[in-house]
Amino acid sequence: MSMPFSELHTRTIALLFLCGCLGATGLSAAESATLQADTRIVEVTVYRDRAEVVKEATVLLSPGANAVEFSNLPFGVEQDTLRVSAVGSPATLGAIKVRERADEPEETPEWVAAQVEVRRIEAEISAIAQEAAVGSELHAFLKSVGEVTAANQARDLGEGRGDPAAIGAVYALLETKLGVLGRAKLDRGTKRRELNEELVVARAKLDTLRPSGAIRSRSAIVEVEAQGAGRLTLRLAYLAPGASWRPSYRATLDAATGDVALISEGVVRQSSGEDWSDVHLQLSSASPSVGVEPPMLRSWILRPSVDELVERVVVMSGIQGEPVPERHYQNVLALAPGAQDDTPAVQEQGILVRSAYNVSFRVPGVSSVLADGSEHRVVLRQETLAANLVHRTVPGLEDRAYLTAVTTSPKDYPLLAGRVRVFADAAYLGSFPLKETGPGVELTLPFGVDNRIEIVRVPEPQMKSRGGITGKYRIVERTHRTLIHNLLGREATLVLEERLPVGEDERIEVKLGDGTTPGFKDSPRRPGVKLWTLTLAAGEKRELRFDYSVKYPKDLNLPGLDR
Repeated sequence: MSMPFSELHTRTIALLFLCGCLGATGLSAAESATLQADTRIVEVTVYRDRAEVVKEATVLLSPGANAVEFSNLPFGVEQDTLRVSAVGSPATLGAIKVRERADEPEETPEWVAAQVEVRRIEAEISAIAQEAAVGSELHAFLKSVGEVTAANQARDLGEGRGDPAAIGAVYALLETKLGVLGRAKLDRGTKRRELNEELVVARAKLDTLRPSGAIRSRSAIVEVEAQGAGRLTLRLAYLAPGASWRPSYRATLDAATGDVALISEGVVRQSSGEDWSDVHLQLSSASPSVGVEPPMLRSWILRPSVDELVERVVVMSGIQGEPVPERHYQNVLALAPGAQDDTPAVQEQGILVRSAYNVSFRVPGVSSVLADGSEHRVVLRQETLAANLVHRTVPGLEDRAYLTAVTTSPKDYPLLAGRVRVFADAAYLGSFPLKETGPGVELTLPFGVDNRIEIVRVPEPQMKSRGGITGKYRIVERTHRTLIHNLLGREATLVLEERLPVGEDERIEVKLGDGTTPGFKDSPRRPGVKLWTLTLAAGEKRELRFDYSVKYPKDLNLPGLDR
């Protein structure tokens, strides 16, 4: 006995097939009872280089063998990813047969209108040609009339019977008519040239609008063995190329509170061959094309070369292909419906779901993405991050202070690599590339130059070429002074960077001068870089001094030291 479709314990059957059966012949007895299913796309998961599409269809089955056809699949569908599941009346799913079809393209209204325009211009050109032929005949007739009249009048004048007034009237009439014909010929020539130019443009437009070739698509026919008559809902899932997405972010600084409003967005493009209308849309950072196997480390063999004076490093390869160095978070980010750049500050958030392999956001609503390759931007998440405002300056490179917000990335999900557009209140400041950032780690967001921290680099005379007692060494001494003025109207934190030369030769001796302002720290990752963290009261002025000397043999050339 079949159970109602609405019950949660309705039987569900799923089956995955490898479908290498293009042009397969025979669908068993069910082929004669193929049901043309009314399908619609209900779910789409977009990966970096493709998309998984789920189509759904509900059909009424007859007892025994049935076949359900999912038509108009994209021609580029990856056939080995086809899988089908069903819920409803008890049934057994059989094989999935894939068939190819080619449909002639429909004539678009634009192409039909272009055809009409070409025909109109061609008809006008033909009409002008007919008018020209009539004009030529009339011109020849009037010319012959003039010749006959001239001969008759000459004869009559010779015989003393000529009428000068009549002769004048005839020639006046001929002159008028021939003049009209001449002007009409000139007008036709001008009109013909204009129409020929229009025809060239109209034919070119027609060529661009002309449907090209047959539209190729595939259909999937699912065999179903029903235990009895009943309703069955089938879902066909497949991977299709021509779809991608990229992360994008907006960071807006509230200068009064120091908070940063961070909005994570997804920018989707697709030209898969079918529109996604009112679907539940998801984004995934997974890349199926990368594969699922880990890379294998090659053997590294050092082998001296007989023919060369230097050693060569020979890497012996035992596998095909290069390992992929990029690391991917296997998280799935679902899309909020239809959110654009004017998204309000308060928005319904998705539900964060954790699993052993991914992080996903389930956001209510549906989205529509046309298959025209245009950008579709949606909001993924919206966070308010408390931040410490820190100014940074590198006076050795430029006399400016840059404002940064030091905060912590969202703890529940990673920030994938993408571009960040930054705003201060309502002002757009620019953008910068964000590297992949894990959950809950320190995050520094730059907000551009802040002219309210005044930085002035004061040049000092350079001392050099002081030889030692033996005269074998050269000493270069440098002094840098930086004047700082806090015009913010409140306390400010400023990190100032200076660079001490680092000698890679033991004959080069670098010393930090005694006049250097104390309180600096060494950069943990950049040898020679010194960092001062200054707390400046509102309106405070301060001077920072940086001195050093370099001693090296006179016969040693040190490029760049004079800069």
